Amino acid sequence: MRYLKATAQGKECKGAADTVILQFYQHHTGCPDEMTYEVIGVDKTVDGKVDDLRLGPVDPNALDLDKRQLEVFASTFLKLNWVSAGSHLQRTLTLYVDHFGKTGRPNAVKLDFHERMGTGGKTSLVYKAAAYDGDSDGVLESFTNSDVDRNGVADKADKEVIRSLCKAFLALAWYEQ
Repeated sequence: MRYLKATAQGKECKGAADTVILQFYQHHTGCPDEMTYEVIGVDKTVDGKVDDLRLGPVDPNALDLDKRQLEVFASTFLKLNWVSAGSHLQRTLTLYVDHFGKTGRPNAVKLDFHERMGTGGKTSLVYKAAAYDGDSDGVLESFTNSDVDRNGVADKADKEVIRSLCKAFLALAWYEQ
């Protein structure tokens, strides 16, 4: 199984994120998960859009992902406002395809929101969300009733954030059946 772990960082304890760290993992049964790629996106102009992408410490020759799609995903993730302050990676979002339809297309994308409680504390699953393509036509049409923007109401805005993140994730094609 492949999954993407995304982290947004801001320089200040409060305020907008300016950096997105995307870590692409391959899960191996009985072995530690392997980080295949790491991409760091920076919003230099603080306009909510990633202006610069940099490859992390993983072999850059292995990167076969489309740069524009990476920018779209990173910018979409910034809108979520799931921010870790400074250099602390307390909040992460993990995305993965949970199920495939009869056509072989992904028909369930899961989003797991994790947060580390306290310095050196254990990372806990805070909440989950999902998007579904019930008829395997490539269109996500059903979403969990989740308050991903944490405004106290699970509404259409939350479903749009889930849809946008999942659509951008699927465009990266970081999944395997």
